[in-house]
Amino acid sequence: MKTDKDFRLGVIALLFIAVLVIVRGYYRTKLDWLQLPEDTTVYLGTRIEANDINWAHCVVEKVVRCEQGLDWFREYLKEHNTVEQLEGVNVCPFDVLNDMNHYCYDWLKESARREVREDGIEKYIIIKYWVYGAKGKSQWSLLD
Repeated sequence: MKTDKDFRLGVIALLFIAVLVIVRGYYRTKLDWLQLPEDTTVYLGTRIEANDINWAHCVVEKVVRCEQGLDWFREYLKEHNTVEQLEGVNVCPFDVLNDMNHYCYDWLKESARREVREDGIEKYIIIKYWVYGAKGKSQWSLLD
């Protein structure tokens, strides 16, 4: 009797974990599915963070380096991706001080900051995807 109960609990736990991995994995890769310019390189990889208060409010971010800068990068994304792909996606400069960013220039070690400054901070861009909620109008939103 006890082993049946333990087995059921184990199966339920595994199903719950599988659902979380599948759902979170989809949103994590949504940024990876975007059509990016060929000269774009990933500086800080894809990172997903859940809100402490409501775990369903997740933000997925990555930092990329693009020679042409933010404005050109934004236009490229709009031209080469569908509206569905861009829904919930924002892009902003790496040096913007924002308490909603998990990647922040000011949080880098001094050696990494110096490297970014020497290379040109305007080349570094944060791509952010709001999974649920907090999708209101933003000055960095790709969709008008």
